Amino acid sequence: MLTEYEALQKRISVRAYGKAPVAPEVAAELGSLIGEINSTSALHFQLSDAAASGKPAVKLTPAMFSGSVPLCALLVGPEGEIGGEMVGYFGQKLLLRAVALGLGTCWVAGTYDRKSVSPEIGEGEKLWAVIPMGVEAEKTPILQRTIRSRIRAKDRKTDEFVESDYPYASLPSWVRAGVEAIKVGPSAVNQQPVNVVYKGGLVTMRLWKEKKNEMMTMDLGIAKYQFQVGAESAGVRGFWNFGEDGEFIAE
Repeated sequence: MLTEYEALQKRISVRAYGKAPVAPEVAAELGSLIGEINSTSALHFQLSDAAASGKPAVKLTPAMFSGSVPLCALLVGPEGEIGGEMVGYFGQKLLLRAVALGLGTCWVAGTYDRKSVSPEIGEGEKLWAVIPMGVEAEKTPILQRTIRSRIRAKDRKTDEFVESDYPYASLPSWVRAGVEAIKVGPSAVNQQPVNVVYKGGLVTMRLWKEKKNEMMTMDLGIAKYQFQVGAESAGVRGFWNFGEDGEFIAE
């Protein structure tokens, strides 16, 4: 199995899924991780398994995806901005484990049929997004290849993710490693609307878009997890405080 950082580097947004099923032991490991996440947070993640239901785990919009999805994480969590950020943070942890186990994945916030999944949703909760998981098709249709390339063409340059009084090249190596991990990461709303702020020796993160919406808070959580994995690859372990302008605490 790949390390988490290797999975971070390998991950792409897979938009074409093959016919191969997900091995039961792989589905079981992902289910176990979901159990751990739910037991240590306010989240209510669930796993939709085609092998158990006899139907695709989720129906994705045909114009954006191809193939049938064998496994799908249903990211249910509390309503509100912190809920969205937690979904992004722990959802990315789950996604990287799926990649490490050899599966293709993609963050999907809107381009799927909501009636095709039936998650348990408690009071004060909502289904924020889904993560389809499966073996990538041997050949991705040209439509899906074009969609992927158009989305990534909008990516920002690495130093554009940083607000600091110092030039990017002079930032600590672990901060740069964290920023570079954000850049190669996914975005639930395909905008990567986050900035890392490095001032006075403190590292925080914020949404830089003037027009913000609640869904962007998932991207804040995704970026925080990516940064954390990147920083650890450069020798600095730590954790984030949730919320905009939440600080990264190096251990």
